[in-house]
Amino acid sequence: MRTRRNPAGFTLLEVLVATAIVGTAVAALLSLFSATLGNIQRLEAPERALLLGRTKFNELLTPGPEQSGGLNAIVPLDQKMEGRWDERFRWEAMATRFRSSERRVPGETILVRIALDVFWRSNPDRPERKLSLESYQLWREPGGA
Repeated sequence: MRTRRNPAGFTLLEVLVATAIVGTAVAALLSLFSATLGNIQRLEAPERALLLGRTKFNELLTPGPEQSGGLNAIVPLDQKMEGRWDERFRWEAMATRFRSSERRVPGETILVRIALDVFWRSNPDRPERKLSLESYQLWREPGGA
């Protein structure tokens, strides 16, 4: 007696193997999504620090109406400025002469390094982290016309 095979169906073994493959793929995708969400959460504070820092840096480098005739930005030369956005993020800025000579001539054009440091804490129990931005500009030596 001959047994009749139905070519249109799947065997139990084929179904089990296919289920195992799909299960492994789903587990791998869920693991990938979990890692991605962890990276997003880990990078949120540094990205916010960068955006806040760029905004403050542009604000500090833009001359005000009273400085429009000169070359100087609103950061005072050789004086540290600081501020705070909220309890997690703060900033410090300073403008210094870059390779200046001992002899200072009022009104002379000088190269100034403007540095902005953004500090933040991801968690209160973790150490403070720092992001530094800097730029160089031509200014007039204070005291000149």
